[in-house]
Amino acid sequence: MATLAIDDLPAPAANVLRRRARAAGQPLPDYLRAELTRLARTRVPVDAIVDFLESDNPPSDSAEFDATTTALSAEYNLPPETVQVLTRRANATGIPLPDYIHRELLTLARRTSIDDVVLELREVQQQNPELQIDMEAVISAVRYARAD
Repeated sequence: MATLAIDDLPAPAANVLRRRARAAGQPLPDYLRAELTRLARTRVPVDAIVDFLESDNPPSDSAEFDATTTALSAEYNLPPETVQVLTRRANATGIPLPDYIHRELLTLARRTSIDDVVLELREVQQQNPELQIDMEAVISAVRYARAD
């Protein structure tokens, strides 16, 4: 997989990401770029492994990106720092960068919020105008189920 299309994700995950992008008023590529950049700026558990591996072998500031990394960077128009962090994390986990990004986008899509539930139900309601959904009851039930 040289590039990562949103359609490579399972349909439910792709739908969640598309819905979030629409709700944010952003084109999908812009939304994904923002999320991947945010992810790269947030310290995650694998960063401890990256730090350990790099303590013996520091990364070169002039490290060249391979063709896959360059293609992904261009596809998402990612800042170089973001590409660097994601590449180092992928290397630390021993998987190719496209697979690492795929996994992270899938994880992101699976971490649903109350807003995701409401957005999905509103979408269903727009497709079926005769369907009456009590959004306040839904929000209350979701909060109760999540112990919010």
